Amino acid sequence: MDKKIKNLILDIRSNERIGTFDEATTKQAIILRLLNELGWQIFDAEEVKPEHSLANRRVDYSLRINSSNKVFLEVKKVKEDLEGHQKQLLDYSFQEGVRLAVLTNGVTWWFYLPLSEGSWEQRKYFAIDITQQDPEDSAKRFVEFLSRKSVETEAAIRVAETLLKGRVKENEIKKSTEGME
Repeated sequence: MDKKIKNLILDIRSNERIGTFDEATTKQAIILRLLNELGWQIFDAEEVKPEHSLANRRVDYSLRINSSNKVFLEVKKVKEDLEGHQKQLLDYSFQEGVRLAVLTNGVTWWFYLPLSEGSWEQRKYFAIDITQQDPEDSAKRFVEFLSRKSVETEAAIRVAETLLKGRVKENEIKKSTEGME
């Protein structure tokens, strides 16, 4: 799986038109291709549910297993800055009790634990930029965080919680040593 995803990342990186992708093209050319390689049944609207309704709002995709929302995925066009869109996604996720959320423009991917304590910034456990980071490492992380198998077995949650705890601990150590200098 990692190798196919790495090749997909390399293919996306080499696409000279990627900067012109609107949101719909981003979904079709990047998001659905990646979800398919990660084991999600993209043609099953009950598993990869597009435009999932929440009260009077919608999230671009709800990744579902046995009719249960597992991951909310919000997609923006490639050139769109993700800043300013986190709060809405995390609010949706929190209201629905969804434990994993992803905000992406197809190139930059921000991964969140919406039910964790803290601000939306503090709930982000990882970021991937497929144009900047090593494709092999990015592929490995996509499998860990977003593959159907990892989501179904909750391995994705365990990895995310470990990463988030490590980051929190790192920040606490940094704060405590700043006063000593």
